[in-house]
Amino acid sequence: MNKLIISLLLTTNIVAQEFVSPNSFESKKAKGTVVIEFWAEWNASNQVDFLPSLKDCESYRLCIVKGADIQKEYKVTAVPTVIIFDNGVEQERFNPTIMMQLSATKNKVQKAIDNITFSKFQ
Repeated sequence: MNKLIISLLLTTNIVAQEFVSPNSFESKKAKGTVVIEFWAEWNASNQVDFLPSLKDCESYRLCIVKGADIQKEYKVTAVPTVIIFDNGVEQERFNPTIMMQLSATKNKVQKAIDNITFSKFQ
């Protein structure tokens, strides 16, 4: 039983979404393809859990309470909002529904990442 609990805890830690701080936001989004979920603790039940499993990108979560200036700069009006950056430039944005849930699927977000990646080879 203890081994099962430890395994579950380790798995949870491995797939947990990493937070980006307001101080490191610019440097993190500037390196390659980066997906950032603008997030709020009060809407944690609607957080985007699939971001860590996306391929060919880094992914982070930014708390809009701590990063209010960044939220304002990127005109994020609802959470969760997911923005894909490529070398610091916004390439794609996925907004939430009126129910504060991301309507985009993992496949749709991954397809946008794939399109960004493939465009570099054309």
